[in-house]
Amino acid sequence: MEQSLYTILYVDDEEINLKFFSATFSWEYNVLTASSAQAGLAIFKEQEVDLVVADQRMPGMSGVDFFEQIYQLNPEPARILLTGYGDLETIVQAVNKGRIFHFFQKPWVEEELQTLFTRALQIRTLQRENSRLILHLQKTNEDLSRALGEVESLTTLLEEENQLLREEVNESFKFDEIVSSSPVFQEVLHRTERVASTDATVLITGETGTGKELLARAVHRLSHRRQKPFIKINCAALPAQLIESELFGHEKGAFTGANAARPGRFELAHQGTIFLDEIGDFPLELQAKLLRVLQEGEFDRLGATRTTKVDVRIIAATHIDLNAAVKQGHFRSDLFYRLNVFPIHTPPLRSRKEDIPLLIRHFVRKYSVKNGKVIRRISKKTFQLLQAHHWPGNIRELENIIERGVIMSKGDKFKVDNWLLEDLSNELAIEDQNGKIGSLEENERSHIVRALQKTNWRVTGDQGAARLLQINERTLQSRIRKLQIHRPNGIDD
Repeated sequence: MEQSLYTILYVDDEEINLKFFSATFSWEYNVLTASSAQAGLAIFKEQEVDLVVADQRMPGMSGVDFFEQIYQLNPEPARILLTGYGDLETIVQAVNKGRIFHFFQKPWVEEELQTLFTRALQIRTLQRENSRLILHLQKTNEDLSRALGEVESLTTLLEEENQLLREEVNESFKFDEIVSSSPVFQEVLHRTERVASTDATVLITGETGTGKELLARAVHRLSHRRQKPFIKINCAALPAQLIESELFGHEKGAFTGANAARPGRFELAHQGTIFLDEIGDFPLELQAKLLRVLQEGEFDRLGATRTTKVDVRIIAATHIDLNAAVKQGHFRSDLFYRLNVFPIHTPPLRSRKEDIPLLIRHFVRKYSVKNGKVIRRISKKTFQLLQAHHWPGNIRELENIIERGVIMSKGDKFKVDNWLLEDLSNELAIEDQNGKIGSLEENERSHIVRALQKTNWRVTGDQGAARLLQINERTLQSRIRKLQIHRPNGIDD
C-alpha cells in the first residue's frame, strides 16, 4: 500500500490506546507511537513529524507540558490534545503554553478525528509550500529591484491564500457534512454529483439557510479542482464600491488608499472554484464585467494597463427570483443565462421534514462535543415539537436552536429553550383548535410577528429579529413589507 507523506506521532501511557490508534490510522498515515512524554520527545527530536497527538493525563509529564516542550523544539507541526475531563483550565493552559491547534474529548470518534487531522495537515502543507516558495525566491533573485517587487506581490498573494485557507478550515467545522435521507434532497445530491465532474457554471437557488453554500462546497470537493482554492464572496455583505476591487483586484495608486497592488478573488481562485453567494445583489453596473469573465475568462484589475486571464469555475447562489429581477431591470438577462447553465434548487426544510430528526441528532452531537457535554437523551415531545415548527430560517435556524439548547441543557438530556417550546406549543394548539393547517404565508407572518414582539419590534442589529430568525436583515425587511406587517402603534423599525 502507498505510504502517506504525513507522519503522526501519538503519545499515550495506555498501551491499548496506542495499538487501537495505530490500527485505525496506519492505513493512511505513517503513525509513530510513544508510551510516555519523554519517549515522545526523543522520537520528535530524531524524526520529522507533521502532527502530534497526545493524551493530557500521563505520569511524569502532562500533555500540556509535553506540548510546551514540543513547541520550543519546533513550532510548525500541528498539536492536538486529547482529554477526557473537559477541564477549562487545562484547555486554557494548552492554548497558552502548548499553542495547540485543537483539543478533542475522549473517547474520540474516528470520522471526527480524521476530519480534524485533514484540516490540521492542510495548514501544514501550506506552511511547507510557503517555505519552498520563499526559499526559491531567495535563491533565484538576481535583480534586487525587480525581485523586491516580485517578493511583495507573491507575499501579498500568499498571505491572502493563507487567510482564505484558514477561513475555509474554520468554516468546514460549522457544517462539514450533508445530513439527509429525504427523497427530495437525494435528487438534489444526485444532480450535484452529476455536475461536479464537469466545469459547467452552477446556479444554486433556494431560501436563506437551506444549505446553498454546503452544496457549492460539495461541487468543488467532487470536482477535479478539489486540490485548488475554493474562494467565497458574499455579494450582499460588501458595499457596491468595494465589490469590484474585491473580485478583480487593483493596482497601486488605482484609487485613494490603494498603497499597494492587490490581487482579487478571481486571481486567488485560479484553477479552482469561486462561489458568488447572493448573486442577486450583485451591482448592475458591474454585471458586464462579470459577464466578461464568464465568457472570455479575463478581466482588468482596477488601474491596470493589461488584461488578466484566469481559469476559474463559477458557482453562484441566490435566494431571490432572478427571472423576476431580469424583468424588473435589476439583473442582466445575458448574465442570468450564462449563470443558469446548470440550476440546482435547494428545498426548504419544511419540504423535507423527515430529515429533521437526523439533523437534530447531528447538531446535538456536534455541539455536545464543542461544549464539552455528553447528551444521550432527546424526548419524543421535543422531536414532535421541532418537526411541527415551520422553520422559516431553515437548517440555519434549526442549528442555532439546537446549539442554544445544548448550552442550556443540564445532565445528559437535551433541553430546548422554554420560549421556543412555548411558541411551538402555541402553534400546535392553534392548529388543533381550528382543525386545519394555516397557509404557508399565514404561518410565516405569525412567526415573524412573534420574533418582532420578542425583540420589541427591532429588525436590525444584534438584538434584532433578523438575528433571532437567522436571516439577512434586508430579506426580513422585504418579507415584512410583502406580508404587510405593521407595528401596533403604526411605526415600523
